[in-house]
Amino acid sequence: MARLGSVKYQVSQILQNVNGIGTSKKDSRESGVKSLESGHKISVKVHSFKSLENLKNDLTNLATYAKTEFKIQDIKAINIDIVSSWIESKNISYNTASNYMSELNKVSDHFNFTKEEIKDLRADLKKELPTTKLETRAYRNLEKIELKDKHQVAFELQRDYGLRVNASTHINLDKQLNGNTLTYREKGGKLGKKELNPTLAQKIKENAVDGKYEVNKRTYARDLQKKIEESGQKYNGTHGIRHSYAQKMLETNSKAEVSQEMGHSRVEITDTYLR
Repeated sequence: MARLGSVKYQVSQILQNVNGIGTSKKDSRESGVKSLESGHKISVKVHSFKSLENLKNDLTNLATYAKTEFKIQDIKAINIDIVSSWIESKNISYNTASNYMSELNKVSDHFNFTKEEIKDLRADLKKELPTTKLETRAYRNLEKIELKDKHQVAFELQRDYGLRVNASTHINLDKQLNGNTLTYREKGGKLGKKELNPTLAQKIKENAVDGKYEVNKRTYARDLQKKIEESGQKYNGTHGIRHSYAQKMLETNSKAEVSQEMGHSRVEITDTYLR
């Protein structure tokens, strides 16, 4: 089996393929990819030294994160869940995240995600992230927020147990709910487990259809945004609930315990939630 080489080496191989310095941007554009923003064709090459350096730094950062957090040795195995987790680990604005998405759109052929997945993630981030960087994404008060019945279940899973929106909106009762114990997959395939209060476990069952509790993420987010803004708070996306959960946990637990409860492999990631 051939050796993969270091992160630095693997990134350098991608950069060789996209290095378009000294070549015609117009010619490259004709055989390029669609822009995430305009839909017009853009070059898959990088035509300036500054952009190439930025791409090198960002790909190295992503690959190092994937290696540290998910034991990924071959950067071609990095999928969209890992990209999403990488973005989540940073305290960044949508504008910064959008720049990352544009870079990854150019080099998606070298990874285990598609241009369509990048486009969908970018659309989700636009709803979730602030336009400019915030000191905190946590909400001041969530106790009085009441959503529509099915949405309320997802909301309580996020508010009271710190689940991500994907885990809180799709539950297969036979496979995931054993009594009051909920098992679920974190980003990157990590297994999570929470012991729910009996009332919430019963609500999940009551709102299930054909053995599955499912909520449309976008309609849930719209309902949440409406109620958050009605309460006088700024809407910081569904993930802001997870930030609130982490900060509430810290009131009675150590940072290491909060990190473990959040499913983070490193305390440094948890720091992003505790600002």
